[in-house]
Amino acid sequence: MSSSPERTILGVAVGHAAHDTWFGVAPILLATLSVPMGIANSEIGFILMLYETLSALGQPFFGRLSERIGGRPLAVASILWTTSLFSLALFVESKLLLTVCLFAAGLGSAAWHPQGAANATNAGGKRLGATAASIFFLGGTLGSAFLGQALGGYLLSAYGRRSLLILALIAVVLAVTLVRRWVPRWLLAGVRAPTPIQEANGTATPLFWVLLGFLLLSTALRSLAFHSINAYIPKYQQDLGFSSASYGVLMSLFFTASAIGGVAGSFLADKVGIRSILIFSMGLAAIFFFLFMHTIGFWSYSSLALAGLFMGPSHTLLIVVGQRRFASRMAMVSGIFMGFTFISGAAGTWVLGLLADRVGLRTILNFLPWAMMGAVASALVGVPGPSAKGAKSAG
Repeated sequence: MSSSPERTILGVAVGHAAHDTWFGVAPILLATLSVPMGIANSEIGFILMLYETLSALGQPFFGRLSERIGGRPLAVASILWTTSLFSLALFVESKLLLTVCLFAAGLGSAAWHPQGAANATNAGGKRLGATAASIFFLGGTLGSAFLGQALGGYLLSAYGRRSLLILALIAVVLAVTLVRRWVPRWLLAGVRAPTPIQEANGTATPLFWVLLGFLLLSTALRSLAFHSINAYIPKYQQDLGFSSASYGVLMSLFFTASAIGGVAGSFLADKVGIRSILIFSMGLAAIFFFLFMHTIGFWSYSSLALAGLFMGPSHTLLIVVGQRRFASRMAMVSGIFMGFTFISGAAGTWVLGLLADRVGLRTILNFLPWAMMGAVASALVGVPGPSAKGAKSAG
């Protein structure tokens, strides 16, 4: 069954929501189980790092595989795999088995994301590629926020962890109906853009690799901040005495605002340029997260939501910059960049968890605005400005 670009974007967005429901559930589930299972801050970070690491290492492979066998088989199978592993985790009674289940679930994440991101960007074409990619990421963020964190947090608080099987039912139904019908059997063809800073024979100059290094550094620092917020704000709120339902709503606000900001910022980036929107949004995200950590009540919650709003565009825009630098292998490159995003954020989050067990979680969270400012500085160097837009190869 052929898919129009609009149906493709909708299909990968719905599938992303179904799959990333579990990304939203994971930190809330771990925070809830931290007392009865004796899970420390560093262990929360370590378990999430294992999940993200398997996802990261597998994404280039699955991206290349999707170019060979098509996106639809991986789209459906990945949602079913991740849902099955998280469902099993709801019944285990030991920290080791819980860790094994969440680690193995990372394989589903590896299979899902490359084909989804490539299909979305290609469906948007040259004119609206960033906007289409942001809609794909919007689906995942809303799935995390509403199904995973808000509904999942409520179910955990009111009925216990096995009630999360309701989320499993929703994910499976979406996978075998809408995702199976709307994600195209084969990846859509991409629009190749000229790669800046290349020799006439197509090989990259040393400057290209320097700029790529700064792009990856910006990606890593932004990912460190985002993953640490996702991993540790629930635990931080629990330490302050709030319930899982309460911090589930808080994280839902953060992710919802991030989703809105991701689409709005990416649309603006397609109109006025990626670099300016990327730098402006990450800088404001740093400021508002700083305010979250230094205010209370309504102002604190509002500041975290605004931090999410301005953090939203950067994930999409950094990946789109990477895709456009290596346009001939869109799915594989999507896997590489998203894999790097996941593993750098997860590894950094684990390190911060180790430090949090020594110096306190609040101290570590206060470091995150500075990480975001480091991402801004790196993007100033690594992301091409308007003069590079549409640049032709040297020769």
